[in-house]
Amino acid sequence: MKLQIVGVGQRRSGISKSSGKEYDGQTIYGLKHDREVDGQATKEVYLNYMARDFPKIEVGDIVDIDYTDRGFIDDIVVLDA
Repeated sequence: MKLQIVGVGQRRSGISKSSGKEYDGQTIYGLKHDREVDGQATKEVYLNYMARDFPKIEVGDIVDIDYTDRGFIDDIVVLDA
């Protein structure tokens, strides 16, 4: 899935008060094509840095995100800035 990045949230890390588990992640926001939408659709993607490292993503980048069969991010490639 290709996304044009229009927003990048702050990277946050720490220990969850409710579960006591460590977390480290960031949310990115993008525009994508959807044949059922006039114009562009929006997509919010959470990057879990506890699971793996991701490339630096900035506003204006176009990224291609591949998902596993279970719905987890398999790979992210920055295509263009």
